[in-house]
Amino acid sequence: MEVIVYACQQAVPDPEALKAFWSRGDAGLRVLAEPCSSKVEVFQLLRTLAAPVDLVWVVGCEERFCRYDEGSARAGGRLAATKKYLAEIGLEPARVGRTTITPGDREALPEIMAEIKNRLVSLGPSPLGRKPQEAAAAWPLE
Repeated sequence: MEVIVYACQQAVPDPEALKAFWSRGDAGLRVLAEPCSSKVEVFQLLRTLAAPVDLVWVVGCEERFCRYDEGSARAGGRLAATKKYLAEIGLEPARVGRTTITPGDREALPEIMAEIKNRLVSLGPSPLGRKPQEAAAAWPLE
């Protein structure tokens, strides 16, 4: 299994620090730095899941601390739209997630990574990573 984390560089100045809380026995983890969580677009989240990736997470600033005023609010709206699209195609909306933190709060990182791990374990592998006949059986295409 694989997880992609888009990390706002304002919220997590050293995005690679997230990897310190991810053990080798866990699924693969890729951390991609973004100047702001608002830079993550709906199509980007959907394409990432189609890679196939089992879980996509966005870490951004709490709205009141967003350097760009509306960046975190935009990111929240984009995640909501992504979840709506996922529900429409029969893929679990929980395959995308978001956490907001006070910028630079390194003490929050272990909890964030634990939340991501728990979500990944509860969802299991994405049906998109399966063979076509297995994926078709897993999706309600009515």
